[in-house]
Amino acid sequence: MPTLNEYLGGLIASVTNARVMADAQTVAVAEQYARHDLLKHFAVPRMRIGDIELTIPIAIEGLVDRVEYQLAPVGNDRFRTEAYREVCASIGATELPLLVSNDVVSALSDETRSLVELMRIDPSDKSFHVFADKTTNRFAEIAERHDLFKIMPSLEFRRELMVERLYKRCGTLITGIEQKTTLDQLEVVAESHRLREQRPEDILRIRLKISEDGMEWQTLEKSDGTLERRLLPE
Repeated sequence: MPTLNEYLGGLIASVTNARVMADAQTVAVAEQYARHDLLKHFAVPRMRIGDIELTIPIAIEGLVDRVEYQLAPVGNDRFRTEAYREVCASIGATELPLLVSNDVVSALSDETRSLVELMRIDPSDKSFHVFADKTTNRFAEIAERHDLFKIMPSLEFRRELMVERLYKRCGTLITGIEQKTTLDQLEVVAESHRLREQRPEDILRIRLKISEDGMEWQTLEKSDGTLERRLLPE
């Protein structure tokens, strides 16, 4: 039986595969146009996905929970959100490009878990220093990998400022660690014949909106004159 994340991930993957199939057909049509004396002067038709809205009925059949250590009293999720805001504020940004943002969130998730483990060994502000320092180093690597400050030249990265802001934010949000029960998996019922067997009050309807965000290869010239190809948003 699929979990909720597997089910939703499968839906999004199916939409992505539909776009792949459409692009493959576009290539076939382009080749056909190129061979035709008249069609070669026409624009090649290409489908682009706009916004797709789905209303999906499901039922939750099983809940699996687990006990884990989390930052007290805010919890890991809220702490990660607040740390992300401090990272942005320290460079003068209100938001980051999608790929940069995804990498920063992933790095913060890793470092938040590391902070919890550090505080289990040493529940002092020394752990805050380690978190702030490692998070800042990882941000610098992400920014360099994506050429963030070339794409957004108005931003400014000052390492000491980011470390200081992250350290102070840890001190205002965290008093220690505690064990909390968290939901690990949500098993869903999606088959129509099984949904008919569920009580109406047990049926959930998910409204899912999917928007296309295309990627394209771009060639960038580095400061030493070498060329590098990167996959960037269109």
